[in-house]
Amino acid sequence: MEKIANEMLDEVNQENENLNNESNTPQKGQGGSPNKMGEMNVKFGLKSFLTVVGILLAVVITVGILTFVIPAGQFELDENGKIIFETYHQIESTTRLPVWRWLTAPFEALIIGEGNMQIIQVIALLLILGGTFKVLQESGGLTSLVKIIIGKLYKKRFLAIWVITFVLMFLSAVFGLQEQFLILYPLFYMLCLAMNWSNFTAISFILITSGVGFTTAITNPFTIGTAAINAGISIADGIGYRIIIFFVMYVFTALFMVSMAKRDEKKCVNKFDINSFTLSTPEEKVADKKKAIMITLLFSIALLGVLIAIIIPALRSISMIIMGVAFIIGTIIVGRILLGSFKKMGKCFLIGMKDVSPSLVIIILAFSVKYIADCGNILHTIFYNFYNLINGTSPYVGVLLLYVFVLVIEFFIPSASAKAVLIIPLLTLAPIPGISVNIIVLTYLFADGYTNVLFPTCGTLLIGLGLADISYAEWFKKTIVFQVFLLLFSIAFLMLAVMVGY
Repeated sequence: MEKIANEMLDEVNQENENLNNESNTPQKGQGGSPNKMGEMNVKFGLKSFLTVVGILLAVVITVGILTFVIPAGQFELDENGKIIFETYHQIESTTRLPVWRWLTAPFEALIIGEGNMQIIQVIALLLILGGTFKVLQESGGLTSLVKIIIGKLYKKRFLAIWVITFVLMFLSAVFGLQEQFLILYPLFYMLCLAMNWSNFTAISFILITSGVGFTTAITNPFTIGTAAINAGISIADGIGYRIIIFFVMYVFTALFMVSMAKRDEKKCVNKFDINSFTLSTPEEKVADKKKAIMITLLFSIALLGVLIAIIIPALRSISMIIMGVAFIIGTIIVGRILLGSFKKMGKCFLIGMKDVSPSLVIIILAFSVKYIADCGNILHTIFYNFYNLINGTSPYVGVLLLYVFVLVIEFFIPSASAKAVLIIPLLTLAPIPGISVNIIVLTYLFADGYTNVLFPTCGTLLIGLGLADISYAEWFKKTIVFQVFLLLFSIAFLMLAVMVGY
């Protein structure tokens, strides 16, 4: 940090040319291109971006090669689009992509790929969020909100971690919110910086808590909701066991977050002076309160829009559009009031969109993986051979093999809903002796969700790391012990489920 925090409010009325000013080389562990307290551009670090792109290109090439190695095959589908297991047959793949089209696959997938409209919505929403947070940053609104929160929570900061972890996990487990929480990263970044915690901890608040909550689904419509429908059961079936799992995982996750925060405080050399940040004149306190209320209102409206869209089935397919519209309207109102002119607000918004534009490359590359596999018609062949392998084994071995199988599929198809539609009908139409439908669904939930904070093909993880300017290698190194314990916990819960006949 090169300047003290309270200079942030003086910048609200600077000339438009100052909007592009950035810091010198970021201090290690702070990331995200910070240059003073409260100022953090939501943009990707070049090293992190190139690393992620390299990983995804390797995955694209690997899947392309597999389409020439694995025989093409298909199941016939019923009128509801579900797999009829006995109908598997090998085919001559006429859509397998030649090598040169592996590089054009990202563009083809975006234009004609199945589910492309959803990806386009994600891209549009990210651009909107980038613009929104640039406006909020330059207005000083985020800083004001953080000043008020810090003043109330600083002496109870570890209790605050337990509360924040529960809220984010609960929203993920009930409503399926995950990538939507990325909008809160600038807020968590400033909170953590003021608490002398690293930006690694800041992004972990979002990625880890939402990832674990998303997995320990209570009513998550994107995982348990979709899986239950395709398995022919109710979303309430087995909910008691899932609630127990949720609370166990909550305690474990909260303890991990607290340990990271304490580790940061021990390593902190130049501790931030909390008084220099929160000390204000009566006039400044009134201004901070006004700004904080407006920012809170903007977040509340956007989040309410998402919750309504998720609760009402007819609106689920356009939940991201609803949130995007809410943020645009809120940004226009708040930005105009706090920045003083539409011209300055518009310029901030465009700069913010530019800062997050590398995320488009990451999303499109990740989306092209399934497109290549679909073109090669290899997914059904993989499923067919897996079932022949698992059939006849003991339930305990079968569950472990099923877990590994879905973990492998998850690497190539991160979408929870896509996997549920693809995998659940197969496994429930040809059930495995000793393994109930509820156990199959639970195995799918574990394998789908916990890897959202591990596999480099997860868009939410990659975008989050890019925003925080953290390399995937650093993330893996610092979270691998946590990931191993998640794996052990999930296996234990699956074994217990088989034992009690869940």
